[in-house]
Amino acid sequence: MQLLSYAQKLSLIGEVISGSKEEKSIVSALKSSFENKADEVIVHSVPVMLWNEKHVSLDVLDYNLGKIEAKALPYSTSAHIVGKLVYVRNFGFTKTRKDVEGKIVLTEWAKDPDEAEHQYLEALERGALAIILYDRYPSRFRRIVVKGTYGYSYRTCTATPIPAFSIKREDGIVLAKKASNKELRVEASIETNILNANGQIVEAVFNGRRDNEKIYITAHHDHWLTGFTDNILGVSFLVNMAYEALKWDVVRETRIVSFTAEEGGSPGFTEWYWLYGSRWYLENIVLKRRIENKIYAVFNWDAVGKGKITISASGYSLRQFIRKTVADQYRVKVEFDSPYFDSYTFSKIGIPSATINTMRNLADIYHTDKDTIHAVEKPTVLEAYSMFKRLISTLIKGKANIMLKNERRFLRKTLKKAGINIDVKYEEISPRKIIALHKPVHRGNYR
Repeated sequence: MQLLSYAQKLSLIGEVISGSKEEKSIVSALKSSFENKADEVIVHSVPVMLWNEKHVSLDVLDYNLGKIEAKALPYSTSAHIVGKLVYVRNFGFTKTRKDVEGKIVLTEWAKDPDEAEHQYLEALERGALAIILYDRYPSRFRRIVVKGTYGYSYRTCTATPIPAFSIKREDGIVLAKKASNKELRVEASIETNILNANGQIVEAVFNGRRDNEKIYITAHHDHWLTGFTDNILGVSFLVNMAYEALKWDVVRETRIVSFTAEEGGSPGFTEWYWLYGSRWYLENIVLKRRIENKIYAVFNWDAVGKGKITISASGYSLRQFIRKTVADQYRVKVEFDSPYFDSYTFSKIGIPSATINTMRNLADIYHTDKDTIHAVEKPTVLEAYSMFKRLISTLIKGKANIMLKNERRFLRKTLKKAGINIDVKYEEISPRKIIALHKPVHRGNYR
């Protein structure tokens, strides 16, 4: 099966939000693809918060500027407001004397698209009625989840207090110029649905002789807007892996899993809103069935499209295996696992896990309607596929092992390099506990 052509076919489904009818369509396609290949196919129902946009309008009431096309940022709630538009350059990152209280803020999107969340919180804290973000790149809309708190806990919160809008760069520049010289009034209306719903996780099982050394191959199938690299290609990768597994001598039991609710969907406006689907799977399937120690490794595909390929991996032993297995043929950066990816859900409890990605090169299309097949570099995608297939197949066929005992040596060397001398019996420390020591540190403009 062709990776890109099947992904193009899946892209016709449209925006796939957890709990939506579009998710049911992509799950149905996955289930059909797996059923005549896997030994067992399971669909897990996951309670999610479904957010979707029903209607958005922005109308500039002065100087015949008229209607501006816009998209809502999740999790904006329904609202209708009329207010003065105030343009603030680099809002949220430089000090400004402009009064935004009771007004609608217009600003350019942050350089790091995810920092729109900080811009939103700044607008909220300073009493703005709403915030309108125009993109740094031309002719595109973008969605990033915004929320009303600064934290990243798993606790539920109140609904998003003020609406947020995405508009095209061209429209934003026109509005910014007008608002800098004249008073502009804007009427903004947004209607959204926020419902309790059910997302779905699809799991295909390929039996192997070692069911106590399970290999997981994962991706997420929900995506904002067109989502070709993030993560329709990941879904196509899973289907292609199922075709490959039919040809392999499967020594280690293999499970191919497509997660719901990676981009959002965690019930109750949870602060840590992403990776919810894989967290649910870990808590309700892996831990309840006590199979965490039977998971040998997790290989996740997410946000592969163009530029340099990176494998974000937990544990010295897994990173060592990756370098030894593919360094002779491929150029790849190997780094620590990241809390942006579903692999982190497993890394945090000590399971060797990795995500292949080109995330650092996707800022211009990330979560936009320009994330289509036309944005990808075909050689990069095919190289990533070939590289990951080699790593995965080597372990599934039992031709190599991840040497977890090396975690103890890595910990000893790391502490020594840092000048930390402690009396520890390293041989008594579980390698998986050492892997779980790695935690993310957020370096953004948050409190």
